Amino acid sequence: MIVIEIKKKTTKVNINMAEVAYRVVFEGAFYKIIEDDEASLLLFEGKPISATCVEHGTHGSPYGCPHVERLMKKIFS
Repeated sequence: MIVIEIKKKTTKVNINMAEVAYRVVFEGAFYKIIEDDEASLLLFEGKPISATCVEHGTHGSPYGCPHVERLMKKIFS
């Protein structure tokens, strides 16, 4: 039996006196999965390639969903 544990890192950033939090769920050589309470985002070499959200489910394109766009704003601003 093999047990693999992935530790979540939480990053908190103060932007305009508002606390913003997201978690890095997985970080590999090329891929990174980041999530918050509303959405998850898959990054390949730092660029968003896929996403999921609580309201719409899986997205082929990470653009156009307000939940995912809020997460991207937290990450990239």
